[in-house]
Amino acid sequence: MFTVYHSNQLDLLKSLLVAIVQQKPLDNPFQKEIILVQSPGMAQWLKLEMAKEQGIVANVEFPLPATFIWQMFTHILDGVPQRSFFNKEAMTWKLMKVLPAMLDEPDFAELKRYLEDDIDQQKLYQLAGKIADIYDQYLVYRPEWIKAWENEKPVPELEEEKNWQPLLWQALYDYTLQQGQSPFHRANLYEEFIDTLSSHSSKPEGLAGIERVFVFGISALPPRYLDALKALGQHVDVHYMFTNPCRYFWGDIRDKRYLAKRAAAMDSRISRTNGDDEPAQFSLPLGGEDDAAEIGNSLLASMGKLGRDNLLLISELQCHEVDQGFVDIPRHSLLQQIQADILDLIEPGNVLETLTSQSKQEISPDDRSVTIEVCHSPMREVEVLHDRLLDMLESDPSLTPRDIVVMVADINAYSPAIQSVFGNAPGERYIPFSISDRSADQESPILTTFLRLLGLPDSRCSAAELLEILEVPSVLRRFGFDHRQFEKVKFWVEEAGIRWGLDDQTATHFSLPDQHQNTWQFGLNRMLLGYAMPSEKGLYNDVLAYDEVQGLEADVAGKLGEFFRVLNAAQTALTQTKIGEDWVQTLTALFDDMFALDTDEELAGRLIRDQLDNWLTQLDDAGFSQTLSLAIVRDYLKEKLGGERVSQRFLAGQVNFCTLMPMRSIPFNVVCLLGMNDGDYPRTIAPVGFDLMAGRTRAGDRSRRDDDRYLFLEALQSAQQRLYISYVGRSVQDNSEKVPSVLISELLDYCRQGYCLQGDTALPEFESGEKLLSCLVHNNPLVPFSRVAFSSERQSYAAEWLPAAKGEGKLAASFLGEQALTAESEADFGIVELAELQRFWRLPVQYFFNRRLKVFFEAPSGAMEDVEPFALDNLQRYQLRDALLSHVIEHDDSEESLNRFFQLQKASGALPLSHFGELTLESEQAGILAMYERLKPYFSERRQPLEINLSIPTSRGTVLLQGWLDERYRVGRVLFRSGKVRARDRLAAWIDHLCQCAAGDMTETRFIGVDEEVILTPIPAADAVAYLTFYLEQYDEGTERPMAYLPNTALAGLLACIDKKGNWSDDDVVRDKAKIKMRAAFDGGYITTGEGENAYVRRVWPQASDQLLDDVLAWGENVLLPALNAEKKED
Repeated sequence: MFTVYHSNQLDLLKSLLVAIVQQKPLDNPFQKEIILVQSPGMAQWLKLEMAKEQGIVANVEFPLPATFIWQMFTHILDGVPQRSFFNKEAMTWKLMKVLPAMLDEPDFAELKRYLEDDIDQQKLYQLAGKIADIYDQYLVYRPEWIKAWENEKPVPELEEEKNWQPLLWQALYDYTLQQGQSPFHRANLYEEFIDTLSSHSSKPEGLAGIERVFVFGISALPPRYLDALKALGQHVDVHYMFTNPCRYFWGDIRDKRYLAKRAAAMDSRISRTNGDDEPAQFSLPLGGEDDAAEIGNSLLASMGKLGRDNLLLISELQCHEVDQGFVDIPRHSLLQQIQADILDLIEPGNVLETLTSQSKQEISPDDRSVTIEVCHSPMREVEVLHDRLLDMLESDPSLTPRDIVVMVADINAYSPAIQSVFGNAPGERYIPFSISDRSADQESPILTTFLRLLGLPDSRCSAAELLEILEVPSVLRRFGFDHRQFEKVKFWVEEAGIRWGLDDQTATHFSLPDQHQNTWQFGLNRMLLGYAMPSEKGLYNDVLAYDEVQGLEADVAGKLGEFFRVLNAAQTALTQTKIGEDWVQTLTALFDDMFALDTDEELAGRLIRDQLDNWLTQLDDAGFSQTLSLAIVRDYLKEKLGGERVSQRFLAGQVNFCTLMPMRSIPFNVVCLLGMNDGDYPRTIAPVGFDLMAGRTRAGDRSRRDDDRYLFLEALQSAQQRLYISYVGRSVQDNSEKVPSVLISELLDYCRQGYCLQGDTALPEFESGEKLLSCLVHNNPLVPFSRVAFSSERQSYAAEWLPAAKGEGKLAASFLGEQALTAESEADFGIVELAELQRFWRLPVQYFFNRRLKVFFEAPSGAMEDVEPFALDNLQRYQLRDALLSHVIEHDDSEESLNRFFQLQKASGALPLSHFGELTLESEQAGILAMYERLKPYFSERRQPLEINLSIPTSRGTVLLQGWLDERYRVGRVLFRSGKVRARDRLAAWIDHLCQCAAGDMTETRFIGVDEEVILTPIPAADAVAYLTFYLEQYDEGTERPMAYLPNTALAGLLACIDKKGNWSDDDVVRDKAKIKMRAAFDGGYITTGEGENAYVRRVWPQASDQLLDDVLAWGENVLLPALNAEKKED
């Protein structure tokens, strides 16, 4: 018997199922119970619940409906294969063979135009897949069309539309028979299956092992599935456990939009009947009593089309129905009121009295059973959700994480935010959670990397792209890299000049000239040569050695070379077209060559191998032996691997994050829906242009939009205590309002029209509705550290944001204030190295962090360059000038020497390509050669370095200052740089000059830059010692607290206080002018980088306050001004 059990409670249907199993055990204890479900998630829930009631659940099978019905075909009918040769995958590959031969026929002209210029047959594969999908839908929902086409009969309702579809199906059917395969498919088996079962007065032998079948919790089945199950019910007990939200028959109710369209059509017909000049005297009122009866409950009418059609189909079966399973819902909360309205098929309020609130049902102002959160971004949605869940768990001790489900329209889009917020919450705020339904390529980096490898032939193979592949743990493991070695490789790749392209052939693939410079082959050659010889030996076969690869580092370079070899071989292999079997061998070899899997990663590897095996089976079923391009193989694997699920952790005893999908509406105490945005949900998939079912809908047809609307209704029904909804309702850019999903709007309209807060029944209908919505809808601040997030009754639990919220709009406190460190300095102040003193005065605050606090703020590494250089930035130009200056000083400035320098720079990959490199070098060469001419006269009679051993008296005792001074010539010391003279250069030269004078060498010190030449004349030894005393004492002081001496900012202020004649002035007007210059030096500009952007400076002084500028100028007067006064400048 085929029996349908109706209930609004899935728990009751589950208990009924368990009762049937317990009261009527199967005759054969080894026989399996068969329970048809729509998804693995439902099967998992049912297993757990059955185990709770029975103590154990075993020997139960949970097939999907389509799989089970095909099994029944094989049991009842003769000659039916174990798998259909008309499944979607098999039809796709068969159409790849059949379709091209038919393109010259007139009916296929449209398809022929589409497939023009399809060189690699990728368009053919994609079109074949779409057609196969359409035929697969016809087999289930329009079997009579398929039957007519096979018998070469017309289908009246199609009216000659898309004539190529019947012809192509006939060709596909004939080709299948030519392959010696079974002609059976779902469309031609249903009638025979039903007739066979109906003709048997006794139980057929094929059903000997089946006593009963349960169909549990499936919201909708295709009409032919229901027919087949009813026929099966003639010989075995079929129990259809149907979750029905309404106790009354609602298969004929209609939503308001349908009624509006019907009324408009009726008005139009009446108008045409009366004539154009005689308007209609009446029309159908949308709010009339007849319409109210047809609507029943507006939410059910609007969102329940899927269930309504299924209910109508069930009623047409005229089977035995049990409808005593409905459970009354108490009306204690708004959520229960809505559920009860749907159960009783009533509309709250009176649709004929819309101006008052008398007929509205009253809701407590403290009711939180339905809440809607408005946020600015998906990240804020998850942050607010985390706070609200903590609030729920704290306020209700009986609530546990496993009682909560969070459903999202697209779990892949929200997964990073979920991992960030829930995964990083500290212990006291940590909520156990699991994420289900992520696609395999999102879950596993191995699958993502494997798919990326399939794109090698069309990839630029940039440095960043290939290093991302290498960084995958299983790839690092395969080539033997550890983390330290990988970081070294990243440095080498950038320094060796690798930008993009495996070798010079990569550029030709993109129709560019051959290019060897900046390729991986170019950089690897430099690395390997660096092991054999130093770069100072010059070029070897036009290759310049990279000096970092020496000694034991050669092992790392060898591993990188092996990585390059595998990629190069893979690129070559993937470029060729192959038959399916050869492709499987190639891809398997590529996987084995690239990955070394550990135990946790074996699942991903097995998934790839299983898909390749399945693919071979599909090709064999289709008799497809033609060669295939990489584009087709890549599309196939991307679709299959992207659609798979690597792990399913649904109902794992934690907060369940999952996708809104059929049969995920299992009862939970708290149901949360995220991402309910307009356009995102309900999800819409536009039908393909040749889908003949579009526009010819029937009851039972599937529609993604109708499915999503019913899923929302099921989610509302499955919430036992609370329904939590959030959406992005404000723009993160300008805070403009965004509308929610149409389903949220319908729910809010329903609540506004049917309910009001207690005591508001005397208010006008609209006003009471708006007051209710103000309690249901909550607008959340843009950022988690907003004061609003902590000052309202719905306070955030994220304590890490509280300090920022309290100090909103205020500057952070100073680093150490006025207090110095009390501990003794670690350095031995009795002996100070000159180099250490110089290092301190470059930037005292950095020295304080590095040497005293052992704190290092590493500069953030920029994105790796992945294009060859066509121009150099300022730093690269300085490095080129510096290298050129060093080269001409060491050698000479002859044409041969300059040409050798050009070749060396080109071989290093530092110069822009082709003529751009020559032009760049020429633009820098003139200035450097002019500077070399200025330096050359000073380089005569080079002297030995001067050893410094000075005893300097300080307040803490005598300090021994030690060091060496080099670059000494007949005229004195000569220092230079191929850039402008900086403040730090002036002070460094001055301190060295003081040491030189204190040591008795009364010669000049010159510092020459591209912009000026600074000359320091000798001063008396006693004066030099006095200055050194000051610098050493401040050095000692600078290790106790940050010193507000900022060289660039100080120099800007000092220069502003010195007039054209070199006189010092410090009146208020001059100081104000100096502060403007100092602030510009501190803050920087569009082109220049300010000193305040230095990480160490910013940590202590986040902005240039007046007090800071006064301190910097005072330090500049004491530290840098003596050096400026001692300068004798020459043009």
